[in-house]
Amino acid sequence: MKKLAFLLGSLLLVGATSYAKETIVEPVEVVEEVATPVVQDDIVVVQPTEVVTEPATGLRVTGVKTGLWSENRSGKKDGDLGSNSLRLYTDFAYGKDWTGGIQVRRYFDSNDKASYGEKSLFEKDKTRAQVSITRNNIFDNYSLGLSYEFQSGGVGDNWDKYGMEFGFAPTAWLDGYLLYQYVAANGGSDANYVEFQPKFSWKGWGVSYYFEGEFNTEDKGEYTINQIRLFTPTWKYNGFGISGEYRGTISQSGKDDVGGKDYGISTKMDKPFEVNRIYANMSYDINKTATVFTNIGYEIGTWQVAETGANNKVDSYQTIVEMGVKFKF
Repeated sequence: MKKLAFLLGSLLLVGATSYAKETIVEPVEVVEEVATPVVQDDIVVVQPTEVVTEPATGLRVTGVKTGLWSENRSGKKDGDLGSNSLRLYTDFAYGKDWTGGIQVRRYFDSNDKASYGEKSLFEKDKTRAQVSITRNNIFDNYSLGLSYEFQSGGVGDNWDKYGMEFGFAPTAWLDGYLLYQYVAANGGSDANYVEFQPKFSWKGWGVSYYFEGEFNTEDKGEYTINQIRLFTPTWKYNGFGISGEYRGTISQSGKDDVGGKDYGISTKMDKPFEVNRIYANMSYDINKTATVFTNIGYEIGTWQVAETGANNKVDSYQTIVEMGVKFKF
């Protein structure tokens, strides 16, 4: 609770002063036109001259993003509303090459229709928070960041994560990142977590390979995910914007730990691309600072039930909805 109080206090202090950007913050050069008199044929002609000022050097908030996120895996007509969270992100920059962020998520689980009379619609679940700092433009377009993240309040799902992220953009058409985290579990096995995503881009279109894996240090528990992701450009008209994303899962599987508990994933894929997800990302620019957004995702997949063997397959549907507002300074 002390960690959470500290992070929430820091977030409110920073968020009260200004908003966030979700990507690397580049320094802003302010160009002013200053009128300079020039004498031509005894006539004084005023010509504009560009004066470039230096980027801001102090600590400053670059953006704030807040909203609601909901993921519903049940797909039942009269069922629950899945996993939900309120999110608040604050991004900041220092000088020319340093950026960082504070993120806080408060999760709520929903009850099904049959229990509404006995319980409230939503119940508090867990809290997750992260603090990160990144040094950008190392060897031109490379970056290195450090992060600390913790989760508390979830039943059997409390942990601390210590991370390091390497970002790269050697050309205009290639960028990506490699993330490593050491997961210090509370009451379970510690683990090594790896995430890797190189992306090729051309005129707003993009394709990337995504890998995610977590591997226990004390037993055989692990899971891995391999995906291909496609991205469309953002089309804009009168402040409205829309873009799309496709995620095709090549493989997704998990191995049980020593105690027989399924680790991370209760089902697995039998064939590539049996699980597919699409996103529609929509936004509206209220002004140069504020933007409201809605991201809607839908997943359909055929899963092999881990406990009963390869012959028992089930179809699964999932909806993901995120909405909110973000401010950029």
